[in-house]
Formats: sequence, C-alpha cells, structure tokens
Amino acid sequence: MSLMPAPAMNIEITKLREQVKEAREREKDLQQQLEASQFQSSSIAGKKLMQKCKELQAENEQLGKEVSDGRIQKLRGEAALHKDYSQELRKSLCETREWVEQLLEELEVAQSVIFSLRRELNAMKKRGYSDGERN
Repeated sequence: MSLMPAPAMNIEITKLREQVKEAREREKDLQQQLEASQFQSSSIAGKKLMQKCKELQAENEQLGKEVSDGRIQKLRGEAALHKDYSQELRKSLCETREWVEQLLEELEVAQSVIFSLRRELNAMKKRGYSDGERN
C-alpha cells in the first residue's frame, strides 16, 4: 500500500480545497454585508465610521477648494497674459496708424509735386511746339 494518493483522489482533493477557499471568501463577503446592514451610529464601530466619514468629507472639501483656487489662479494668469497681449496690439495699432498718416502726408506731397511737374512739362511742351513752329 502506497502513501501517495491516486491521481484521481489528488484532483478531487484540489477541487475540494478550492471550494472551501471560495466558500470562506463568500462567507467573509456576506459577513461584511451583514455588518454594513446592521450599522448603528451609537456603536463604537459606528462612531469610528462616522468620524472617518466626517474627516473624509472635510478632506474632500479642502481638496475641492484647492482645485478651484488653482483653476481660478490659472484663469487669472491667462487673463493677465491676454490683457498684456491686448495692450501690445493696441500700441502696435497706434504706431501703425501714425505710420499710415505719415505715409498719406508724404503721398499727398508727392502727388502735389507730380501734378506741378506735369503742369510745367505741359507748359514747356506747348512752348517747345510753338517755338519749333516759328523756326
């Protein structure tokens, strides 16, 4: 007689061990569910649980404020950047308008000179034709 179990028995023992393990896990889950359903705020565990809930709620509120403050600070920073950029654009626009005004004045002077030179040229052409016809 051998002390080693037959392979079929070994498989059966392994299956039974797995079933026992699953049953214990299920029992543990059911026990936790039972304890949760029988919660009493006056018990020691209930008081500890209530205190932990209050601490977690306070922590969540603090984190919410920090996140909110962080977003507000980020938005304020972005707004300041946009404001600076807007001021730069306004300054650039004013400089461009001044430059355009200066160009318009120069154009007006140039057109006046061109008009005057054309008049002189036309007058000289008339004199040249009339002088040429006399000769």
